Amino acid sequence: MKKIVFLVLLVVLHISTFAQNNQEKKLPGYKTSFETNKFWDNWFISLNLGAQTLYAEGSTDAKFGDRLTFMPALSVGKWFTPWWGVRVQGLGGALHGFQNNGKTMLHKHYGAVHGDFMFGLLNFFGRYNENRCFDLVPFAGIGGAFIGSDQSFTINAGIQARFRLSQRFDLNLEYGGMILDDDLVTRGGFPNDGISNLSVGVTFRFKNRSFKKAVSQKQYADLQSLTKAQEAQIKELLRRTPDTVVKVVRQEAPAAENSVIFKALPTTINFAFNSSKIDPTQEVGVYNLVQFMKENPDVRVRLTGFADKRGTEKANMIISERRVNAVADMFISKYGINKDRIVKDHKGVSSRYDKDEWNRCVLVEIIK
Repeated sequence: MKKIVFLVLLVVLHISTFAQNNQEKKLPGYKTSFETNKFWDNWFISLNLGAQTLYAEGSTDAKFGDRLTFMPALSVGKWFTPWWGVRVQGLGGALHGFQNNGKTMLHKHYGAVHGDFMFGLLNFFGRYNENRCFDLVPFAGIGGAFIGSDQSFTINAGIQARFRLSQRFDLNLEYGGMILDDDLVTRGGFPNDGISNLSVGVTFRFKNRSFKKAVSQKQYADLQSLTKAQEAQIKELLRRTPDTVVKVVRQEAPAAENSVIFKALPTTINFAFNSSKIDPTQEVGVYNLVQFMKENPDVRVRLTGFADKRGTEKANMIISERRVNAVADMFISKYGINKDRIVKDHKGVSSRYDKDEWNRCVLVEIIK
């Protein structure tokens, strides 16, 4: 009967753990924790077309229409969280400067490259929504420009309005400005020359544009506290004398202890995304199973590794095998369980649980 109570408590422990790990709170983006994305996740490429104008000596004397020129821009970048990312943008074209009170036009070609920090306002202050249709994205950065044989350090900033078209494509409307050295036309007058531009473009997002919420620090601390409390309860139960346990069980089910046939319930050791490292909060499950095996030397366990639906089939098979090996190694190396008492298997992607993050696990089943 002691075995039955132990196994029931073990199941309750893991149910509570799942409830804590998957508790969702409607927090703004900057208070929400997200899993670290892979290197090739959340990349994008943008192509913009628009108009630009030069602000330099003599510009105010010319007609605004004469100052406008065509501007193409190509950007490549990556979002590291829903609300911040970086990009590299290249742009260029022709610039119109003016002399002699706006009567003489100078036609100069230029090119520029700069790196920007991008900040998603709505995903920062609002609750994260991977299907958000609109976001405002201020950006700022530094770079360099060349005009003929001259070169200039640049400071740039602006804002982008981003409209989601589909899973892969966004429409963006962007206004930006750039400060350059004061020598595009003549030196003097304006303390620095500048370029402003307005453009519209399309952004293509590569695979995995969404982000997955992770357990917050508070949830993690609550989980640790809950796990420690339940571990202490289980240890207290194991320290009780058999008479005490039998007496309590007989009040609920008056059957002789030696006539009880029990069936062990399966349990899981869960893992973080793309990880085969056993978290300290999960090791208590291994420890309790080890104690049970030491008290029952005829019992063996089957370890089956699984992965969630993200990633390729090959990658999921590899990570599920690594997770099984990690759990088996802890049983054998750390706790001294004979390897002959452990059966290992790995399945790759699992659909055992409705919540996909639960499928990042090693399923432990007790067998005779």
